[in-house]
Amino acid sequence: MGRIYTVPFQGTITAAGGDADLFEIGPADDKPCKLRGFTLGQTSEVGDAAEEGLRVSVVRLSGTVTSGSGGSSITPVPIDSGDAAAGFSAEGGNSTVATQSGGATTVVEELAWNERMSPYPHFYPDAPFSPKVKQGELLVVRMQTTPGDDFSFAGTAFVEEE
Repeated sequence: MGRIYTVPFQGTITAAGGDADLFEIGPADDKPCKLRGFTLGQTSEVGDAAEEGLRVSVVRLSGTVTSGSGGSSITPVPIDSGDAAAGFSAEGGNSTVATQSGGATTVVEELAWNERMSPYPHFYPDAPFSPKVKQGELLVVRMQTTPGDDFSFAGTAFVEEE
């Protein structure tokens, strides 16, 4: 098993932004990454009237990939304090989603998240079930539903780097 890192993010998901990449993982050369799980949570809306069902997809992009924008770069945190710094790049809260050309956009998994049910944990039972990306690919956890209104978001992706 490789080293495990967390990718924590908090910010605002906007109603005006359309689709958003909640997490984006870009592996380093010759260091494939596996998404071992993630948590999603909203921290601002607490009433039935604010409840929304949101489509969340785990997406792999290959070919010539372009990172999303409008979010923040995140420094991955090693679970073991003795581990080296991660080689992969990570971003969170991109309001402009990552794109690809000359390759494929593959939806690995489709999920539904009722934002009132927070936190929403989603973990893969074992490494063979974890979505994997290698050099020249991006892996994103993408919210593919525009929320009815802005909300504050907090979440963490758990990434294994081989």
